[in-house]
Amino acid sequence: MKRPPPPDLRHLPATRAEMAARGWEELDVVLVTGDAHVDHPSFPAALLGRWLEARGFRVGVIARPDPQDPAAVAALGRPRLFFGVTSGALDSLVANYTALKKPRSDDAFAPGGRAGGRPDRALTAYCNLVRRAFGKSAFVVAGGLEAGLRRFAHYDYWSDRVRRPILMDCGADILVHGMGEGPLLEIARRLDRLGAPGAAEKDFTARRLQAVHDIPGVVYREPKSRPAPAEGVALPPAEEVAADPAAHARAWLLHERHRRVRQWQESGGMRVIANPPWPPVTTAELDALHELPFTRDPHPMYGDQRIPALEQVRFSLTSHRGCGGGCAFCAINAHQGKLVSSRSPESLRREAARIVAHPRFRGTIQDLGGPTANMYRVTCARREPCDHPSCLWPRRCPHLNADQQPYLELLRLIRQLPGVKHLFVTTGLRTDLAVSSPDLVRELALVHTSGLMKVAPEHSVPAVLEIMRKPRVESFEKFLEMHRLFSRAAGREQYVLPYLLAAHPGCTLADMAAVREWLIRWDLKAEQCQIFTPTPGTAATVMYATGLDPATLRPVFVERDLERKQLQKALILHHLPENASRVRRALQIVARENADAVAAKEKRTGLKRPVRPRFPKKS
Repeated sequence: MKRPPPPDLRHLPATRAEMAARGWEELDVVLVTGDAHVDHPSFPAALLGRWLEARGFRVGVIARPDPQDPAAVAALGRPRLFFGVTSGALDSLVANYTALKKPRSDDAFAPGGRAGGRPDRALTAYCNLVRRAFGKSAFVVAGGLEAGLRRFAHYDYWSDRVRRPILMDCGADILVHGMGEGPLLEIARRLDRLGAPGAAEKDFTARRLQAVHDIPGVVYREPKSRPAPAEGVALPPAEEVAADPAAHARAWLLHERHRRVRQWQESGGMRVIANPPWPPVTTAELDALHELPFTRDPHPMYGDQRIPALEQVRFSLTSHRGCGGGCAFCAINAHQGKLVSSRSPESLRREAARIVAHPRFRGTIQDLGGPTANMYRVTCARREPCDHPSCLWPRRCPHLNADQQPYLELLRLIRQLPGVKHLFVTTGLRTDLAVSSPDLVRELALVHTSGLMKVAPEHSVPAVLEIMRKPRVESFEKFLEMHRLFSRAAGREQYVLPYLLAAHPGCTLADMAAVREWLIRWDLKAEQCQIFTPTPGTAATVMYATGLDPATLRPVFVERDLERKQLQKALILHHLPENASRVRRALQIVARENADAVAAKEKRTGLKRPVRPRFPKKS
């Protein structure tokens, strides 16, 4: 009879046997996640679990539990301190459905890439599962994107309605918004100091809430009959946000412009209070976080099953956190913060050396960057956050130091490491910053791409780019010219692949027809195109939900028809044979609508276009 494999000791424990092998009868913290159990810093449960483990806490992971079986979250017992629950690296509805609301055929964060194992609204499903297993005796902390970006009343694309703050529904005791390692460690330390409940104590939860409610980054709720906080910003009530598009837009603007302070919102008979965010991590903290002993492997329970998301990033390096771009459709600014925190070159070199020593490493580091690769060591001269949503829109802030030399030197440092054959850059680039450094563009083109460089201008029409909070397309065009010049000079056939976004608020079918003409003019072919998906936590989602620009309350065009969204996408991918009929139809619609608009203007003004003279044909 074949013996079972010995308990794994390289990963955070996932079974009682692995706990016993460590001599543990009880865990301090159990992390529940919708992702596979992968020991890599790109997977939230691993990042947070290793951080707590390094501070002396006993941490276990329950990955992708059966949402119908309470025993699945009871597999490691009740933790001494708390359950930390997350839907995973993505909002579960983004993971499960396309922009056209069709079920996805795969899940990159699942074993074998198979779809279907992550429940819709996974955060709520998992928190309720813990409650079914342990009742109120368990202290539940919700976190991650799905928790933080839904902390106040928010538009939900998949149900097409405004939903109340997620803490009102998910069953957690508190919620953490933003990056979680700072708040989670402080929660663990305070609950540890609190000790066990007294023998006659009936409501230990209340004492635990009192112990942690004032931690930065924590969201909690209380009866609205209690006095409101003395300082901070009150958002319009959830019911008002749901009923009135203008109130929804005003609530978002207040939320976005005052993220540094305490905010609260009434919902039903309760008040949901979000503390100011945890301060940005320091270089020393970010170095320590990413130098934890990650194996960069899946838990052995998965056998030979691949985790597609891991394969994309297994040998990548995170150089920094945070993004000052503030694009209207992106939640990174809201989740990671606007100020960039960068790692030291020495720390990145040490991590790269450990990657080289990995038994699966074959010489290629897949990426070196962050949310925006060339924002490494981009700093603010004021050294403090402000209330403006972007450091680069509508124009670059005069306090921003966007020197590209530190990133260029970092690329040179890592690629010179023995054992590194290739170092690629696959995360996004800000072309408006990159073009200030011809040396960076040259080395990106000739050293750090494999013939195809992917860059995301997102659009080409100025009015749409303004709504997106993106730079004008001229910066991308200058980058493209530089890339082509350097490639030709080196005798290399290399290409830039543009990433573009269809059906963003403000983008009409005529706008996308203009993008098609721009692509043809610049001899560009897009291989990938995304249809805008409204997700909580972004200005573009508020525009989609309300039809208003939250900053001005002016109307914004919103494409809601699913077929016309597909027509917009087809115009971007116009060169593909399978899109030919859709492209013809889209151009016919644009021509007809343009003619109708001209006719309507003539009727309104009484002015007509000059008639073009007709001359007889020559015989």
